[in-house]
Amino acid sequence: MRLELEVFGIDSKARPYSYVDGKRVYLSDGIPGDLVRVELKRFKSEPFGIVKEIIRLSSSRIEPRCKHFGECGGCRFQHVDYGEQLRIKKSIVEDALRLNGLDVQVEDTIPSPRVWFYRNRMDYVVSPGPKVGLRKLGRWDYTVDLQECYLMSEEVVKIIDIVRKFLLESGVEPYDNVKREGFFRYVVIREGKFTGERLISLVTRSGSFAVLEKLVEELKHLSTSIVWSINDSVADVSVGTKVQSVYGKDHLTENIEGITFYVHPNAFFQTNSFQAVNMVKLAKEHASGGHTLVDLYAGVGLFTYHLMDKYSRVISVEIDPNAVLSSKRIKEELKADHVTVLQESAEERLSKIKVPIDTLVVDPPRAGLSKKVKDAILRADVGQILYFSCNPSTFASDVAYLSRKFKLLKVQPLDMFPHTPHVEVFGLLTSL
Repeated sequence: MRLELEVFGIDSKARPYSYVDGKRVYLSDGIPGDLVRVELKRFKSEPFGIVKEIIRLSSSRIEPRCKHFGECGGCRFQHVDYGEQLRIKKSIVEDALRLNGLDVQVEDTIPSPRVWFYRNRMDYVVSPGPKVGLRKLGRWDYTVDLQECYLMSEEVVKIIDIVRKFLLESGVEPYDNVKREGFFRYVVIREGKFTGERLISLVTRSGSFAVLEKLVEELKHLSTSIVWSINDSVADVSVGTKVQSVYGKDHLTENIEGITFYVHPNAFFQTNSFQAVNMVKLAKEHASGGHTLVDLYAGVGLFTYHLMDKYSRVISVEIDPNAVLSSKRIKEELKADHVTVLQESAEERLSKIKVPIDTLVVDPPRAGLSKKVKDAILRADVGQILYFSCNPSTFASDVAYLSRKFKLLKVQPLDMFPHTPHVEVFGLLTSL
């Protein structure tokens, strides 16, 4: 069955869709505004439109900047005008809320202050070839050998070229993710966008560091710190269980709104420093102030230290020991005696707090809040929740679960990752 359909939207998995007889039908290609001719098939018992021809191009289509677009999995919206990207991301959040029965107005997406060279961290795969780059779209076993990349900084391609040349000349064996053999696995680059620092992690399996000494020398002029990270796991991850500083400091510093944060090579930090500024501004604007603030999933303390002046007592909870050490260092430097930094899971700590909590800040991983945390929130005496989420679906389901005791007053999307389907969400909830 062949039909002409107009592409209506794109979902959180970057899947374009239209409607047939009032039912959503996903399509193999297209952006909002495209008129396409499709062959309707069934996939997993659901209708699916295979696009045979784009009859009329959307006015939102633009020429992708990067020559790797369409093959590389790093940027999937490069062919979409940035204003349309922001509208798509708002609709993704609206969809998630609607599917969970939440009827709340969603604000327009806050654009990223930078749409190119905005990331402060990139994990580049090292593969046989040698290749240094990112995974091919939809493939875990194929690496796109990058010749250009506009996500982080202009110096990144120079670093990639140096690593590739080193592998060619040294005979050091790249890791083969299929055969699970080889030595060199990842090059992880982190940058302090407001400090000018750059930390490079050379991620390998166990072996002799001596084979990397020449590479370290060649990278020094492009970095302030270099670490050697050892990962012997069969899992395809870019962090090591052992991290050794081989040049410069053993950490990166970043400054957000006047506070310097210390970031361990393995620790989480908001990936778009420029948009992190807007996250802090949102938190400051909506935090009520009062006696007690609890910051769950606190990381190195981004919200802890920017909100601490509004509260008499602050409890900062984080399970990662490296992030906790960094947070304690910041606490000492700021002389924040009313801040308590705890290395503990959110589940464990929240159930122990018996005093009223004026403000609870949560910024969980993509999986969202566990049932144990949500139940603990419902049992606790919490005045308001500032919820930051990198996953609109889990954000919406969590808010729906909490709605028996809390009202969702504000939903604000932020574009943390231009040219991708990912969107950050801020939600303000108050106790009923």
